[in-house]
Parts: sequence; C-alpha cells; structure tokens
Amino acid sequence: MRRIIGIKDANGKLVDPVCMVGTHSTTDFDVHIWESNGHREMSVRPVVYWEEDPDWREPRDLFPDQPSLEQIKDEEDRRLRNLEKSARRATTTCRRVIKAEAFNEMLTLTYRENQTDRELCKKHFSIWSKRMKRALGEFRYCASFERQERGSMHIHCATHKLPKSAVHKGAVVKAWQLGTKIWRDIVGEDNGLCFVGGKTKFGGSRRNLSSAKMAAYVSKYIMKDFADAPEESNRYSRSNGTLPKPQKMTFYGTSMGELIGALFECKDGDCIVSHSVGKWGDSYWLCTEPDPYYLQ
Repeated sequence: MRRIIGIKDANGKLVDPVCMVGTHSTTDFDVHIWESNGHREMSVRPVVYWEEDPDWREPRDLFPDQPSLEQIKDEEDRRLRNLEKSARRATTTCRRVIKAEAFNEMLTLTYRENQTDRELCKKHFSIWSKRMKRALGEFRYCASFERQERGSMHIHCATHKLPKSAVHKGAVVKAWQLGTKIWRDIVGEDNGLCFVGGKTKFGGSRRNLSSAKMAAYVSKYIMKDFADAPEESNRYSRSNGTLPKPQKMTFYGTSMGELIGALFECKDGDCIVSHSVGKWGDSYWLCTEPDPYYLQ
C-alpha cells in the first residue's frame, strides 16, 4: 500500500511530495465501537504502519517537461480513491443517522420524465422537505440520491411513520398522499410520485424494515454511484442534529480470533444484523440492533 503526501501550493499541487509505504500489522488492531438508540456497530482493522520509500522517484524528475503516463494514471487513481473514501464516510454517517433517529418509514420520490440533473434533484428535494415540515409541523429525515438505469434521478428517504392525515392547501388529506401532492407541486402535475414504503425493482413494496436494514438499504446507494457524483458534492441530505462519536481503541500483541472472542457482544433482546470476517482474515465487522419481535 502506497500514498503520496506533501504540502499543497496555491494551485493545489503537491510541493516536495514523498511516497509512503504502508504495512498492515498482524498483531496490532484498531477497534471502533459505535452505539446509539440500542444499535451497535463494531469494526476491527489492522493497524497500518507507514514509512518513507527510499527508492521512490517523483515522475516529474523523470519527465520534467510533461507529466508521464504513470503520473496521469496515478493522479486519476488517487482521485477515484478519494471519491470512494468520501462516499464511504457519507455512507457511514447516513447509516448512523437513520439508526440514531430510529427512523421506521421509507419514502421513495421519483420522476415520470427522464430527469437526469442531480443538482436539480437535490434542489427539488430541499424544497419538498421544507414543505413537508411545514405541513406536518416536524419532519426529520435522511435521504440518498440514486440514478436509475434509464438515467433519471430518484430519492430514498428514511423518516418517522407519518400521521394518518395532514393539511395541504387548506384541505385535510391522507398523510400517504401528502408526499406526492407536495412533490408534484414542485416537479409538475403528474410528473412524479412519492411511494410510502418504497418500491422494489419488480414492483413489490419495501415496508416494515427494521431501522438497521432501512439504514443499510438507503445508505448503500451512496456507494453505488460514488464516481458519478461531482467532487465536493453532498452525497446525502439529512435534517439537523448531532451524532454520538464512536469509541476508538487500539490493541497490541494480539490476534483477530482473540479480539473477536473478547469483544463480541449480543445483549439479551438484541439480534445480529450482520457480522463477517474480511476476505484476508484480518478485519471483522459486527452490527446488532434491538430485536423487533422481542420488543412486541
């Protein structure tokens, strides 16, 4: 594993770049544990130790007048890696917001026309969420934006269960109709829908998902098209609020098996949402949540 570090000048170029070589430890591990609202996420990853590569030469030393093909490729690879890292951070935050807020309903907003402009979609959603809050008095949410196969944008929005009815333009309407009415006020009559519960690819409904499963479903679309989203672009939208920070620990001189045995925890009344050991056996992931059947 390698990375180039240095100080950026006014033009954004690295000054005196240095190539660092990273080595994964086989005995030292970083552990992150995040808990909120009964949900628990734990990740175990090996510590990476970095040292300077003494044999590395900057591409511009080899080709002082023009960038080499290797340099161009490295810069593009670095750009894609940064986009992916940004998307992963956004995915984690989006997932944790949904769990911390205990969202238990999902809305899916669509366009009938082939609306391909991502920024316009975000603008439409911003207006829609403000009008939903005005109509309901309170509307908390976390939403991700996805491009369909035909190219049109649509939105997955996690929120709390809607009330039975609400007031729209002075008239009482069923709450499940409210989202569509407000959405069409913005995007045009008969130009879109707001499905309560969401729709599957084959026309089925996604309802009664647990918070953890809803969080995984909504947040996964951030990674699905991370390279399509413009750089420095918000990959999701959420109502204001703060999140609890994860607890971070480092364990030295141990093994993955010993750590899993010491840290594995599934409390009474909880269920395991997902857990897995990494492909190379040097990482671990555990996600638990309150069992919805236990709570009934």
